[in-house]
Amino acid sequence: MAARIRGIVLALAVLFGAPPVLAKDITAEVVRDTDLDERLVLACRTYCLGNRAGATLNQVTVDRATATTFRVAGRASLRNHQTTEGQTLFGAQVPIFDVYYYTVTIDAIGTLDATTCNLRVDRVQVLDDRLNLTDVARREEGKVYLVPNCLRFLAGL
Repeated sequence: MAARIRGIVLALAVLFGAPPVLAKDITAEVVRDTDLDERLVLACRTYCLGNRAGATLNQVTVDRATATTFRVAGRASLRNHQTTEGQTLFGAQVPIFDVYYYTVTIDAIGTLDATTCNLRVDRVQVLDDRLNLTDVARREEGKVYLVPNCLRFLAGL
């Protein structure tokens, strides 16, 4: 019965795009032990706009799906921010101001096989896609990535 309730909670969380309530937050470990946050920064250099653009890995969670597989959910933000420098315009000092400032959010869900440490990307969704990244993100769906020593992220599940 508990496994069935857990499955329902996971299905609802996936359906509504939120990480499951029973999930373990592994964001700090992923930042510390992988290059995912660095890869986000590199992607932002390619796609983000503005002189104060940046990328952030907001959250990575993991939850048991079956005896040997785990559902992994991640969220990243790509900040697009352009400011002007203070300048004189028609004899008046104009302070620094934002030309634009918006964030594109990327949500991804995958399945991690604990026996092989392979992570399959099941779904990627881009929110507020002002950069037209949906097609780029969708090309990730179905790809499989090796997560070295993945068991360290699964402790306690």
